[in-house]
Amino acid sequence: MHGEAAANAVSPVAEPPGAPMSLFLFLALMAVVLGIIGFAAHGLFYLLVIGAVVLVADLAYAALRFRRGGRKHRVVR
Repeated sequence: MHGEAAANAVSPVAEPPGAPMSLFLFLALMAVVLGIIGFAAHGLFYLLVIGAVVLVADLAYAALRFRRGGRKHRVVR
């Protein structure tokens, strides 16, 4: 009986505590770097556009991820 309960339990994948914030900061930094290179370098305007798209995607990720970050999920044992 104990084996069935253990087999039916869903174990969430544990993330390191700072993983979402690290990803957010990395993507924001990459967006800024791409934007600066795209603005400064002649003929590389497309990097500015890519940087803007990455920034918008990063903000959307942050809004979805951190909106429900205050609630801690319990693991039922």
